[in-house]
Amino acid sequence: MKFAKNLYYIKSVVRVISVIILLISGNNIIAQNDEQKIPIVYLESFLGGYTGENGGLLWGGVLNYQFSKNLLSLRYSKINDISVSSVVLIPVSNTNAFADEIAVLYGRRKINDGHSLSISLGPSYTIYASNSLNDLERERIRAFGAAFETNIKWFKKQKRNPFGFSYGIKLSGNVSKNYYFGLSFMLGIGWHKLYN
Repeated sequence: MKFAKNLYYIKSVVRVISVIILLISGNNIIAQNDEQKIPIVYLESFLGGYTGENGGLLWGGVLNYQFSKNLLSLRYSKINDISVSSVVLIPVSNTNAFADEIAVLYGRRKINDGHSLSISLGPSYTIYASNSLNDLERERIRAFGAAFETNIKWFKKQKRNPFGFSYGIKLSGNVSKNYYFGLSFMLGIGWHKLYN
């Protein structure tokens, strides 16, 4: 019950920060109407693997807003521990161990023709949960940490409609009590560069 309550608070914080970012981007749209420029705002989803104290599946989403070369990001990451079966030598998901992470990142993003490179760092809050197989022992670890990521992505540089898709690779992680480093494939949608 306490875990569900904490997850509710995390989701509430994500919603508030999302509204703030959308208001800021909306303000910039109004301010830039005379210049007819569309701000750089895009969403990403990512899927990959991670290693650290444990290893397994890493997935999540990121809301990004860029002004000048500065990049603000709100990231939600989910990690699920995966163990390998010694009998059949294939990955077997362990749903009894997982973590939810929320991070607010600041970084720099450089756009060059049809691709971009970005590096970001910021604070994070993680809830790691591990249950025994018989659910008699439960462990909850809550920790603040330092989240980071670097991305390279590609998008169509010339098109009639500035709204479009991107794809790329994300190296991300978190330095905290339960640290991890992950490599993911990502897909994005939004406005990836300035258009006149």
